[in-house]
Amino acid sequence: MEAEKRPAPYEGLFADGHLVLWTLCSVLLPVFITFWCSLQRSRRQLHRRDIFRKSKHGWRDTDLFSPTPYCCACAQHILLGAFCDCCGLRVDEGCLKKADKRFPCKEIMLKSDGRALDAMPHHWIRGNVPLCSYCVVCKQQCGNQPKLCDSRCIWCQKTVHDECMKSSLKNEKCDFGEFRNLIIPPSYLTSINQMRKDKKTDYALLASKLGKQWTPLIILANSRSGTNMGEGLLGEFRILLNPVQVFDVTKTPPIKALQLCTLLPYHSARVLVCGGDGTVGWVLDAVDEMKVKGQEKYIPQVAVLPLGTGNDLSNTLGWGTGYAGEVPVAQVLRNVMEADTIKLDRWKVQVTNKGYYNLRKPKEFTMNNYFSIGPDALMALNFHAHREKAPSLFSSRILNK
Repeated sequence: MEAEKRPAPYEGLFADGHLVLWTLCSVLLPVFITFWCSLQRSRRQLHRRDIFRKSKHGWRDTDLFSPTPYCCACAQHILLGAFCDCCGLRVDEGCLKKADKRFPCKEIMLKSDGRALDAMPHHWIRGNVPLCSYCVVCKQQCGNQPKLCDSRCIWCQKTVHDECMKSSLKNEKCDFGEFRNLIIPPSYLTSINQMRKDKKTDYALLASKLGKQWTPLIILANSRSGTNMGEGLLGEFRILLNPVQVFDVTKTPPIKALQLCTLLPYHSARVLVCGGDGTVGWVLDAVDEMKVKGQEKYIPQVAVLPLGTGNDLSNTLGWGTGYAGEVPVAQVLRNVMEADTIKLDRWKVQVTNKGYYNLRKPKEFTMNNYFSIGPDALMALNFHAHREKAPSLFSSRILNK
């Protein structure tokens, strides 16, 4: 019988080495690819944050565009990019730096020619016009072609075909459109800045050029209210108004934001509070503080967009029980323009402790007085106490209710 042929010991070691090598490659290669992708992603995020910090645009990065837009720089479809919540510019991630240098955002202050404060050149942005837009010249639908086409003015919101703009709108001035009576023009702020340097404070003569119907609106929104709905509303209001009029109260306290009223004519400003009863009370306390500072002439009228859970005060004043985006922001502004003024009964209540040797200062509270028999107030108080103990359990309006 022939002896069986045995493999040499080196051949067995060589086979085992191949097996170990392939095992290491199969384990280490995915780890290396994952690490490399995360490193590149972090570099891109740092690059975007650096651009966002230095830019005048209000960039917000997102991959959820509806409908899918075209990049204003390269005219290609955007899969991953950013948009400006002040001017509405949409840009692909790779074109972000180029677009930031090429396209200016809304100017909150602008030099005026001294003729008309409410008229300035149009600021056109090409492409991505809103759905169901119509050309201001030919009255036909805009933006219905599968490419980057047609333009929108970021101040008056008018849309126009590329061909119609070349023929009719080259030298036309922007009149700020439907909400001209709510917008603070950039040239007005420039003139105010010059008057302050000259130590002049008579703003009524300057505002008379804007007409008697001019009632500038200041937006005070709580970005944490309404399951973070306030953050999206801030961007929509910045697009329709001057961004200097829109404040996030979690970043800028109401008392600081309301100082903008001191740059406007007496009793002309209005304030729209976007939030729950707590946010409205916070703003009304800031209004009371303006009275203490001797700024009664600048106190604005207050409107409410209810984003909270209960919204009792908003419902009592006729602004509804809640807002979930069912009404467009443009219609909200129309409601503010058409609203009637009513007075709110507010009380200062001082609480002192009894006793001969009481050294504590009396506590002072502000109450908004409207008819109720009490259970709703008790429920709101208990809800507030539980939310302070465990905020993470009260992040949804439906669960809160």
